[in-house]
Amino acid sequence: MHSLQTDHSSAKNNGENFAVTVIGAGTILPANGRSPSCHLLRYGKQYAIFDLGPGSISRLALADVDYRDIEMIFISHLHPDHTLDIVTLLHSLNATPGWVRTKPLIIAGCYGLKTFIERLLEIYRDAVPESYSLEVLELTAGRHEVATMTVETWLTGHTSNSLAFRVELANGTFVYSGDAVDRTAMAQIARGADIFVCECSFENGTQTDDHLTPEGAAMIAQMAGVGQLVLTHVYPHADLALVCTQAAEHFAGPVIIATDGTVVSC
Repeated sequence: MHSLQTDHSSAKNNGENFAVTVIGAGTILPANGRSPSCHLLRYGKQYAIFDLGPGSISRLALADVDYRDIEMIFISHLHPDHTLDIVTLLHSLNATPGWVRTKPLIIAGCYGLKTFIERLLEIYRDAVPESYSLEVLELTAGRHEVATMTVETWLTGHTSNSLAFRVELANGTFVYSGDAVDRTAMAQIARGADIFVCECSFENGTQTDDHLTPEGAAMIAQMAGVGQLVLTHVYPHADLALVCTQAAEHFAGPVIIATDGTVVSC
């Protein structure tokens, strides 16, 4: 199956309680239906957010999630299209009338995240947590216990410290590439994943040394033996039908080009 998935429906639904909602399927460039990066993993009654680009907090309604309930965020790297709504969230948690946040918040991600958030809070003093604890964790490549979740991280080659994330759950495995270029590393972290959400910025033939194209993303998926390939972080000028066709030439399984609101379940 090869699909553009513009109807926001699930690509696969067998009743299990593990699903990914694409909150933002785009890049830093404005694009209708493709907002900056944000992906939500729902497992049972819990969920985790992977990247928090500008506007993500408002778009959480796509997954029927209240920003006040967010407890765990993973940040792949520090580019603005993956991070700018961190300060929006922190300010909102202080400024919601008639409500006081008491649950702790964990933000985990790449090296440099602590300094990044410290500097944000030096500028945006109203976002400094007032009634709850904020724990910021910097993750190296490897296996980590973050609250109730076991997460494996790999360096992606997009920047010197950018990370991909692998989460193994009772009902399957989810992998998020972040922005990536290292095919060998991505094939390792994506091994056997049921849902592989992978960046695919440009069409084949585009000159790039810090992003993946359909051929690269699909070859990773094929080498790793993933169940479903979900292409995200697509630049607005890309021909989506062509991207889908180019990916399908190298991956035998389902290829889904995400839009804001796409849901994929396992």
